[in-house]
Amino acid sequence: MKTMSNEPFNQTDYLKEWTRKNMSTVIAKYKKDFVLEFKEACKALGVTQSEVIRKAMEETISKAQEKQDD
Repeated sequence: MKTMSNEPFNQTDYLKEWTRKNMSTVIAKYKKDFVLEFKEACKALGVTQSEVIRKAMEETISKAQEKQDD
């Protein structure tokens, strides 16, 4: 696949650019013991850390929207 400039399509560069424009990072710091316990709990439950964090974020957004609707 070629682009309009006749350069070969570079999927890596495309994905980097898409990620830069469309994604954001959430950063939090906690004590090492707490983080290790969280990681182990996720592993025991068979879920990823990202899944747990995303679910918590979605629930928070939903609660805020419900509060605004009241």
